[in-house]
This record gives sequence, structure tokens and C-alpha cells, in this order.
Amino acid sequence: MIRLAVIGAKGGVGKSTLVYDIARVLSKNYPVTIVDASTSRTISNINEIRGSLQLEHDYLVERGNLKILSLNQYLTPYVNIGKFQDIYNDIISDEEFILVDYGVHIYERAISDELFLFYTFTKKINGVVPTNFIAVSNSQNFVINSTRKLIEAYISLLMDLDESCVGKLTHFVINMVRDESNLKVDVKPLFGIVEIPFYRELSFNGFWNTEVPKEIENIAKDIESMRR
Repeated sequence: MIRLAVIGAKGGVGKSTLVYDIARVLSKNYPVTIVDASTSRTISNINEIRGSLQLEHDYLVERGNLKILSLNQYLTPYVNIGKFQDIYNDIISDEEFILVDYGVHIYERAISDELFLFYTFTKKINGVVPTNFIAVSNSQNFVINSTRKLIEAYISLLMDLDESCVGKLTHFVINMVRDESNLKVDVKPLFGIVEIPFYRELSFNGFWNTEVPKEIENIAKDIESMRR
């Protein structure tokens, strides 16, 4: 099982696009689950998921090899997420890839809840599974710098959960690049830094209605190569 989270320090930089398109590519050949842990619920909304796991209704859709799980809803009263462990286990138990869409704030309750559910499951079955993650920014330097700091915070968050939890940065994505640039990012991801140009159709047609950009196809191939 490969786990991949997508983080970013700013809204609107394409986190949900990246998660959804990577899943579209991988699910052609493998069982994949997207866990929508974002309070924006972008992926849940475009797939007409009205409820959430916390509300205990209308929290899952299946499209061939792809499952989409809505974890929470904005302003949902806090519940003990542990009571949903068995449901969560059943959903992800046979998956090759788990892709997690996060909101901007990594200290939101939904994020710690999802980490708790995932690592409670995997430690019983497979031992600790690394959290591979992609950091996404636009081309503004202050957003790039904020995203770099978020990487450090996310790794610390994982270690605070359990010292055996490992975070691996696979890609740093600079999205919606409009001009030839000489952007500098002081990080060294496993597969490198990826610049994705501004694709007008993604913004105006909806990423779910648009062909997957070649840059994201290549990222998906990198993630596929991590299978044991």
C-alpha cells in the first residue's frame, strides 16, 4: 500500500486537482481511494457526496477502481473518530494507493483524525507505512517559502503522532506557472521539483472535465514506481 498526501500553504494552488488527476491515472490499473479531508470538500462536492463519515451517511462513492471517501464537513460537531475505525478499515484494506486531499491548515481536526485512522489500521496489518507527500505552491516567492516551511511542520506533525511515522517528500510542485521562470526552492524532493504551466481549460472547464496534464501523468508514474 502506498500512501500519498498533498499539502499546500495557500488555497487555490491546485491541491485537489493534483489528487484527483493522479487518482484518475492510477485507477486505470489499480484500486485507489481518495480521502477528502479538506474542509473545502472540493472532490466530494464534484462527485455529489453530500454527507461525510462523521455524519455517518452518504460518505462514499465508487467509480470503477476509484473510491472517494468524504471524511468530514465544515462546522460538523466533533465526534470520536475512533468509532469509525472499522468502516475506514473496510474501505482502504484492499487498496494499492491511498491519496489524501488536505486543506490549508495541517492542524485541523480532520487531518489528525485521518492520520489516527490510517496509522491505527496499518500498524495492525502492515507495520508503519510511510506518508509520502507532495507540496504544492504557485509561483509567488512568498507562497513557495510558506510551503517550504509547511513541509517541516508536516513532518513534525507525523512524528508527534508516532515517532515511527515517516514523512517523505516526493515532489515539490509549482503550479500555474505563466512565464519562463528561474524559481528557486530550497528543498530536495525524491523525484524533484515540477513546474506545471497555467492550463486555461483546468480553470474554466473544471479539472474533472479536462484531460490530465502530461506533468501530472508523469507524477503519477513516479508514484506508481514506488510500489513494492
